[in-house]
Amino acid sequence: MPVYFVSHGGPNLLDDTEYPPTGSIGRGLRAIGDEIRALEPRGMVVVSGHWEAGPSSLQVSGTSEQPLIYDFYGFPASYYKQQFQHTVDPQLTSKVAELFKARNIPIETVARGLDHGAWVVLKKAGLANAPFPIIQLSLYKNDSMDMHVQLGETLKSLRSEGIVVVGSGMAVHNLRDLFGSRSTSLRPYVEPFDKQIEQAVLGPLSERKEGVLQLAKSKILRQAHPTLEHLMPLHVAVGAAGDQSKATKMLEAYQVSMSWSCYRFD
Repeated sequence: MPVYFVSHGGPNLLDDTEYPPTGSIGRGLRAIGDEIRALEPRGMVVVSGHWEAGPSSLQVSGTSEQPLIYDFYGFPASYYKQQFQHTVDPQLTSKVAELFKARNIPIETVARGLDHGAWVVLKKAGLANAPFPIIQLSLYKNDSMDMHVQLGETLKSLRSEGIVVVGSGMAVHNLRDLFGSRSTSLRPYVEPFDKQIEQAVLGPLSERKEGVLQLAKSKILRQAHPTLEHLMPLHVAVGAAGDQSKATKMLEAYQVSMSWSCYRFD
């Protein structure tokens, strides 16, 4: 099964006027969802920039159905009534937990619904009522790109068992610049940092891991990502992909201080 990195945005992604299905973002995300459905996976494990556990420990959910998490603020009331119908799989949750325990990585199984970094983008992609279970795994609560690549590497074996791994973040994510100015012009760091990611991900397979780790040294990293939790799902995806999976850029779109780039690794 392939691995995906998707950029997820806020709950207003579900506004078909602001993000029309025929627009580049809506169309690109729906293409990803249609592709995943056609693969007929046995399940999906998603990590999002909105769930961090401990500095060296993880959490995983999916043993029982739980309410969605509406972890966003100041939006119209209708967004807090959105639903995303999906199933979970306790066996898949247990499998994920065992993979990390085998590497002596502390992991806790918790009762937790999908956060908006997972369910909003999956809904926009048309994966509500998908015929496969969806469970969520946390990130670490740290800025270690290497640890997050290793997190993905731990998930890699699931691919041969019919499980799709999805990292959900943003290629560029600066909310301060998005909301802190009336200017809607593209910030000067957005496209350059997006191209640094692209060069790392689409370059030689043997250099991809080192390429994404080198993003830590980018002079514009903290402009593109004042905090790193929305970048770490990319590193998870790269780890799960390994060095034998070709990458394809499936979506490229820029918006003020955000990049919506998405990738598939197969």
